[in-house]
Amino acid sequence: MDDKLKSTLDKVIRLTQQNAEFGSELRKALQIKSSASSVNIGAGITSDVQAIREALEIRANKSIAYDFIQHQRLRDQLIIDNLRMENAALNLQQDEKERFYTFCVNAFYQVENIINYYFHETYPKINDLLYIVEYYTASEVDNNGKSYQFKRNKNRPEQSVADIAIVSKSSALCNILFPGERNYKLLLSNLRNVRNEGAHRCMVIQSEASGNTHLHNFFRKENFNSIRIALIKLCNAIKEHIGKPIKIENVSAIVVSKLPGACFVEFDDRRSKIPDALLKIAKTYEEGDDIKLLLMDGEITDIVS
Repeated sequence: MDDKLKSTLDKVIRLTQQNAEFGSELRKALQIKSSASSVNIGAGITSDVQAIREALEIRANKSIAYDFIQHQRLRDQLIIDNLRMENAALNLQQDEKERFYTFCVNAFYQVENIINYYFHETYPKINDLLYIVEYYTASEVDNNGKSYQFKRNKNRPEQSVADIAIVSKSSALCNILFPGERNYKLLLSNLRNVRNEGAHRCMVIQSEASGNTHLHNFFRKENFNSIRIALIKLCNAIKEHIGKPIKIENVSAIVVSKLPGACFVEFDDRRSKIPDALLKIAKTYEEGDDIKLLLMDGEITDIVS
């Protein structure tokens, strides 16, 4: 066996020993039955980072440490995706369009995981999470002006953050942590679109608009460094705000004044104006009526029927 093949075999053996999932899939591919003693059940990603790095010949250094992630397995996965992202930037033997596609896809894997982690840790109660995503996507519209506010699935109710589409979670998070930064929200959305389109399609889109002007403009405008900066920005914001939920509370109030274009209520010894968006509902109440309100960080956001 020549040295190159032996080196490759050594890398595969090392990765098989360090990564139980890889070893299992390799055995399936080779139609080798695994005995209980031959599989290291306890081997997880925690011990894999260095082995995977060596086996995949990753030369780059990570650009984000992810030291604020408390879950070791998730942190290691994020670091692996970050290393693969940075390795693509350095792989000068590959066409730049292919390198940038790989860079963006691995950046999106980190975006998706870090957003899921933020919502999972910050809103552990599913009803709170669903309301937050619903509320913070209320004004979202697509390129044709059609609303894509998150709506709960009545037939298959969401049980966890994983059941919510990433487009809704990403939009909600941007509206929470980066209010008014439309271009930043669009950049994260385009990273998702790059992943969805696939390698071949993205090669075509980079060369010509080909029916996807927004993604074509993304490829023209963005580069390795701008995507890296955007990812670091997201991580820094999440690191600062994770575990600090927007306070959601239900309160009982009394309608104290009704005017043609306004309605005022009183609760907790304070008088507040019902938001204009809720005025149509508020008008069904009379002065002196009890009314149930939903507050977010002390502000009226909904009338609870």
